Amino acid sequence: MASRTKKKISLPKDLQQYSRAHLLYEVQMFFQLGALLMSGPFHANPPEAALVMHNAALEAFAIHLPNLLDFFYTQKPFDTDVIAAMFYDAGKRPADFPPKSSTLIRAHQKAHKEVSHLTTERHPDGSPEKVWQFHLLMREVKPLLEKFLRTASAARLDPEFIEHTTKLLATTR
Repeated sequence: MASRTKKKISLPKDLQQYSRAHLLYEVQMFFQLGALLMSGPFHANPPEAALVMHNAALEAFAIHLPNLLDFFYTQKPFDTDVIAAMFYDAGKRPADFPPKSSTLIRAHQKAHKEVSHLTTERHPDGSPEKVWQFHLLMREVKPLLEKFLRTASAARLDPEFIEHTTKLLATTR
């Protein structure tokens, strides 16, 4: 097995590239999956395949949400983690960055319990706690990205990330 070297990035050009390649992907997947899941039931033949497609989209949504929340709110990152603070010249988010809301705290925990690993804390089918509020979660994440776009160093954000994220947020209510 080939060894992998850990790559830590901090240079503005590296962060630009990362924002275009990876951060944009997380943003797009989160909002596009949320919109897809709100658009109505999946249809497939055989009908069981529709449930598989729905569950796969739901699980992907529940993976991208904590990825974004970890990006914005991780206080003690691992050496190779990329977090929002790295995109600011001061090395930290602005003091007026929105705090993590109780809705996002609960959703982050829910994603961990319902998707990330097997636990007895998973909710049974039919339980109201099993329902995901896609629209509400997208509405909660939107101002985080808007603030990030307004306040992060332009030298550390790729113009393509800014453009695509701005367009995506404009279509999210």
